[in-house]
Amino acid sequence: ALFCFCLEFCPFIFSLAAFFTVNRGLAATGQALPTDQALELCKHFKINYLVKRINKNRDDYKSWKFDGASMLPDKIIAKRCNIPNLTKIALQHDLKYAYGEPGNKEEKLKADLEFALAVLEDGASAEITKIMFAAVDVCGDGFLKTSFSWGFARK
Repeated sequence: ALFCFCLEFCPFIFSLAAFFTVNRGLAATGQALPTDQALELCKHFKINYLVKRINKNRDDYKSWKFDGASMLPDKIIAKRCNIPNLTKIALQHDLKYAYGEPGNKEEKLKADLEFALAVLEDGASAEITKIMFAAVDVCGDGFLKTSFSWGFARK
């Protein structure tokens, strides 16, 4: 019975340990992020303008689900495109998008450029970086009304 228990639960324990080792417990893909937890992540990443914004207007925001690099299979893209920290980079970008100021095109452009720079610095080629920048620039704009459009955590 103990052997069966170990066979059933050990993979879970190892995957959980791997998650906390790789992501340092920040946020898992598919995890719901209430405003308080997102605020702590903004503090962790030192996104201070968002810390101030969220603290000032906490009731203006709703919980949201972190989807990794939106519309992409993170693990495959990270490996094939040499972006080992893609999920962490996507989390920082998603925080900026979730709490982005509606209509602030400069803030959105800054978030997208920081995303592209982080992807490039993490190991992506210039070509992949350009494609990923174009994707977040176009698909993250509010006109598509996606679950990851600019300012998506606003109520």
